[in-house]
Amino acid sequence: MTYLTLTAVLLLLATPAAAQTPAPGIEVSQPWARATAGAGRSAAVYFTLRDHGAADRLTGASTPVAGMAMLHESTESNGVAHMRMLNAIELLPEHDTVLRPGGLHLMLTGLNGPLRQGQTFSLTLTFAHAAPVTLTVPVLAPGAAGP
Repeated sequence: MTYLTLTAVLLLLATPAAAQTPAPGIEVSQPWARATAGAGRSAAVYFTLRDHGAADRLTGASTPVAGMAMLHESTESNGVAHMRMLNAIELLPEHDTVLRPGGLHLMLTGLNGPLRQGQTFSLTLTFAHAAPVTLTVPVLAPGAAGP
């Protein structure tokens, strides 16, 4: 075989393996929300993010069940709870970033209707670098602590 033929054969053999290698990205696990009380107009969504690529940021979200989705952080200082809106949530490579009650969370406002236990809804997360991720969020009981 000539050098050129050998190179072509090796490239062809390597192509299927490379095509099957999954691209790094963002993994989202354990999404959930609590059912709203009465005609509640806002709700929070929680989940865990793991970044399998380079450092990235969660920059926003959208869902058909709410007019707006905002990144928030809850903190407590001197016995007083505070909540502030964030522009982004930093994601470190191979590190879990957990959105949970009393901490980081995604706030949904302008709900189209109450979130009822047992229902699910779609949510699309957007990132500074990674492709958007769409997931299905189950709605748990009003006082649920997590899935």
